[in-house]
Amino acid sequence: MNNKSCVSAHSMSPLAFRLGALAFAFFMILTGFFSLYWLYEHVLPIYGRIYRNAPVVETPYLAFGLLMAPPIVLIGIIGAFIAAWTGKKFDPPKNSFLLRLQTLMLYLCFKTIIYIVPATMILTTLTLLYKDYTPCPKLLISGSAWQLFWVNDENACFKPTRYINDHWPCKMIGEQEVCIQVDGR
Repeated sequence: MNNKSCVSAHSMSPLAFRLGALAFAFFMILTGFFSLYWLYEHVLPIYGRIYRNAPVVETPYLAFGLLMAPPIVLIGIIGAFIAAWTGKKFDPPKNSFLLRLQTLMLYLCFKTIIYIVPATMILTTLTLLYKDYTPCPKLLISGSAWQLFWVNDENACFKPTRYINDHWPCKMIGEQEVCIQVDGR
């Protein structure tokens, strides 16, 4: 078996490479929007609920990991568009702006996941403890062990019969259904 047949079997047509790079860019854009949306909808409201002394604060700890996504998504999008434009893999030359940008984005991504994400989780937990919130495992939705509900009133910690709206727990008391609004409004 010679090397030429091995190389040609694994080479890709320029059109297929460019289409693949565009598809990758599209999915990176979707990943970026999803990450920013999830941070905006599920992480940032935690601090508003703490500020307003909401009776229940839902903390999806796994979502804090998305803080590392913006830098890596940005360089992924740039690299994919450059690969689609040139038809070659994204490999910036030494001492170029793109190499410095790539290095910076990777550096920010890893530093964020190693330092900022755990620090944010710890500071959020300490803030909840300081504001007299206690963990309430009874409020956990079945199959969602990656999030935790914190309550500042022992009466808000109960085993719900169902959830409505944005994970508001509800319980039947006699003939009446009582629900706790967990967004702190």
